[in-house]
Amino acid sequence: MKKIVALVSAALLGLSVNAYSDDNWNTSEHNYNINSGNWGLEIRANGNDDYDHVEGSYKLSDSLVAELRYAEDGANTEIRPKLTHTLIGAGPLGLKHRIEYRYFEGGTTDDYFRYRLIAKMDVGPIWVKAEPRWTFGGDQKTDTKIDDVKYQAGYDWTLSASDTTKVVFTPYVEYLTAGDTGDWAKTHMILGTRLAVQF
Repeated sequence: MKKIVALVSAALLGLSVNAYSDDNWNTSEHNYNINSGNWGLEIRANGNDDYDHVEGSYKLSDSLVAELRYAEDGANTEIRPKLTHTLIGAGPLGLKHRIEYRYFEGGTTDDYFRYRLIAKMDVGPIWVKAEPRWTFGGDQKTDTKIDDVKYQAGYDWTLSASDTTKVVFTPYVEYLTAGDTGDWAKTHMILGTRLAVQF
């Protein structure tokens, strides 16, 4: 286990050095999650950026979650309903997919749909995730080409756990690339954190 932790730490450090040289650490995202029973609430505050959101969620079944996000990004306000369906959740591997509708008020952005696959693998508290995403409708090009891919790697650090409450702090690195039409060019690399309370 110590070797795995050392390898992941070295990889994250390497990504950090590369990102710093490209001046990508100019923003960050910080999430605060509260979950109880089937209900969940997430608040995201971005550092050095105008984007923030509040998102509520409700677990409809063991494999289906409905979410509604209210986000502000400068002059734009976005309302985003989402449905996330778990396809596989076996051992260290997980596969989900999500459909969302991005409705914008103000600004000049057209409304559109986005579909994504969410593949995750974890080894104990260490995890990696890849999310290829497709957009369609509105002013988006509707085709089968991947529009972008979001990669994340992080560590779930359990701060406290009891029979009724669990508190987990997760630092992670996010790496976003353009898709087929953008020659897979790097869009950004940022640091993120999540503080999750479950009771």
